[in-house]
Amino acid sequence: MRTILVGLTLVFGLGACATVPATMDPVLFEAEKSRLESNPSIAASEIQLGGILARTDLTEDQRVDLLYLRADKRWEARFDLPGAITDLDKVVLLRPDDARVASSERRKVFAATEIENAQRRLAQLQNLPNWFDDKVLMGDLSPAVDRYRASEITPTDAHLYLLREAGYVCEGEGAPVHHHGPEPDYVDGAVWCDDPSVS
Repeated sequence: MRTILVGLTLVFGLGACATVPATMDPVLFEAEKSRLESNPSIAASEIQLGGILARTDLTEDQRVDLLYLRADKRWEARFDLPGAITDLDKVVLLRPDDARVASSERRKVFAATEIENAQRRLAQLQNLPNWFDDKVLMGDLSPAVDRYRASEITPTDAHLYLLREAGYVCEGEGAPVHHHGPEPDYVDGAVWCDDPSVS
C-alpha cells in the first residue's frame, strides 16, 4: 500500500511539474532583444521575432516588449503595416496601462493612413519598384517577389538587399536576377533561390 501511495505521489508530482510552464531566462531574453534591436535587416528581424514570439515560455511582459519591437521595426521600415497595427492592438490588449499605449494609438492612426494611401496607389498604374514598395508595406512580399522575378527587371539595390535577407535571392547556381544590359555592381551574380524556404 505504501509503495502505491509513493508511486501516486510521484505521478501527481511529475504531472504538476509538467503543467507549470518554464519562463524564458531574463538574461537570455534581454540579450536576444538587444540583438534584434540592433539588427538593420527588417526581413531577418521578422524571421527571428516570429520564432521568439512562437515560444510558449515568454512572460507577458516579454511578449509585450517583443510585439512592440516588431511593430516599431515594421513601422520604421514600412514593412507589413497591417501586421504592425495587429501587434500594437495586442500590446494595448495585454497592457492597457503600459506607457507605450499612447504612442501605439498614434502610430496605428498614421499606419492606417499609409495603408489607405498605398491601397489607392495600388489601384492605379505604377512602375514595378513603386508597386513593390507598396506591396511590401501591405505585407504582401511573396506575390511582389513573384512579379519581380517574372518581369526580368533587375531589382533596385535596396530591394535586392531585402530579397537577399528574406531568402528569395541566393548566390551560386540558379536563374539570374539580372537579365538585360550591363550588370550593376550590387547584383554581383545574384540568382533567384530555387526554394526560398531553405535559403
